[in-house]
Amino acid sequence: MDAIALRRLIVRHRHVAPMLSVLLASTNARVLITDLTGEVILHREAGGTPHDSAPAGGIERHPITIDGTPIGWVEGPRPAGAIASVISYAAAREADKRALANEALERYRELNLLYDLAEQIGATLEVDAVAKVAVGEAGRLQAGSQGFLFLRDGAGALRARPAGDPTLLAGDHTSNGLLGAILFGDAEIVNDVAADPRANEAEKAVSSLVAAPLRVRGQRIGVVGTASVAPVEYRAGDLKVITALAALAGPTIQQAIAYEEAVHERLTASHSQHSPTFGSRSGPGVGR
Repeated sequence: MDAIALRRLIVRHRHVAPMLSVLLASTNARVLITDLTGEVILHREAGGTPHDSAPAGGIERHPITIDGTPIGWVEGPRPAGAIASVISYAAAREADKRALANEALERYRELNLLYDLAEQIGATLEVDAVAKVAVGEAGRLQAGSQGFLFLRDGAGALRARPAGDPTLLAGDHTSNGLLGAILFGDAEIVNDVAADPRANEAEKAVSSLVAAPLRVRGQRIGVVGTASVAPVEYRAGDLKVITALAALAGPTIQQAIAYEEAVHERLTASHSQHSPTFGSRSGPGVGR
């Protein structure tokens, strides 16, 4: 809780402000409430008389805390401790409410993202088109980030998709390295790639990344994620989005691969049927 929020809690909150007024009215002691920087939030003079104060030996200083972290101070005689406790309790409850509200907002954003992604990804059966949607969404997580998606080829190497798209993690990758570990492991945040012993030289071109494996019926077909050249502090919320993105993109990409293979087979079969077979039939005048 910052200084502005603490001031609002003490001075304007519909429950806390009246409660403090009652507590202060029950004592004639001087009470001073400040934020961490010493900025005065509330100054109650002793006995209602300006500059009247309690004896120096009776002055106490008590922290206002949230989860043990000081956010302000209450200074005065013995009642100051009770006042600090009341404000600490109220501040903790307000912090909990804000955390719940933020969590609800994050869930709402995640649901919207999932609906949007499902609509976009489900509208195509082309591998590169699906990959492009996934890469675009992954790149929106943090400013300066760029999404990436790699699929395993027949030899097990990881190849960037869409094919030919520029990527921070340029080139193909083997199943070793950091991306390989994520491919065969779980979704992961790595905010210091250079310090990770699994990272290879190509991966050390970025400072931070978050990625998740693409799983389809027990098979691992690739990796999707986002990375940044500049150091970025990816958080749990970013990991949730990438994990949800992988859960949607993986099966859709697998379906698109199967569709493209089926189309290729039909075109090959059709081409074979319509290709002329030389020498199978004698033309006019042959042998005369």
